[in-house]
Formats: sequence, structure tokens, C-alpha cells
Amino acid sequence: MGAKKELTIAQRNTICLLQQHGKKYRDIANIVNCSLTAVSDTIKRFKETGSIDSRPRSGRPRLFTHQKCRRLKRLVTLNGKI
Repeated sequence: MGAKKELTIAQRNTICLLQQHGKKYRDIANIVNCSLTAVSDTIKRFKETGSIDSRPRSGRPRLFTHQKCRRLKRLVTLNGKI
């Protein structure tokens, strides 16, 4: 499986609006151009929380960005004594 992209706020709004107007999940997925699972998960989250906001992510944030990590490696290899 590849990395999944998060739905935009506009897509989530559209999904909830179409569902309230009685559209089927498959029709909503075709209109919004996303997977059927994304539609059902969005509607389930909306029913549980009353919000279309995404849930907070778990896990510790990275200390260094990829660019800062490369810079640090370069600094250590150029200056053998630190």
C-alpha cells in the first residue's frame, strides 16, 4: 500500500453535505474522486464527533528535518573534530 493523502476540508464538507442529501456512498466517492473507504470513514467520524476535522496524529515529532539532518552529516564529515 502506498501513502494515503488526507482529504481536503472542501472534500470532507462535500462528503457530509451529499450524505445529508441522501446520496449513496459510491456516488459520493465518484463525485469527490476518492475511495469508498475515505467516504465511509469521513461520515463515521462526523457522526461520532460532530466535526469534519481530522484526528490528532500519534507519535513524537521528528527532531530534525531531512535538510537539517543532511547539513549535520555534512558538518560532521567535513570537520572531523567537534
